Amino acid sequence: MQDPNHPEKFVPRGAIAFFVLLVAIGLVIWFGIYFLMLSRI
Repeated sequence: MQDPNHPEKFVPRGAIAFFVLLVAIGLVIWFGIYFLMLSRI
């Protein structure tokens, strides 16, 4: 049984880490293509 005075705060750390990783990979790909296009000018 859970103590009603101290409810467990569920934080989906795995989902948050996955989302942050997805955004970071997207930014790396975007900046890679961006600088590749800049170098062609």
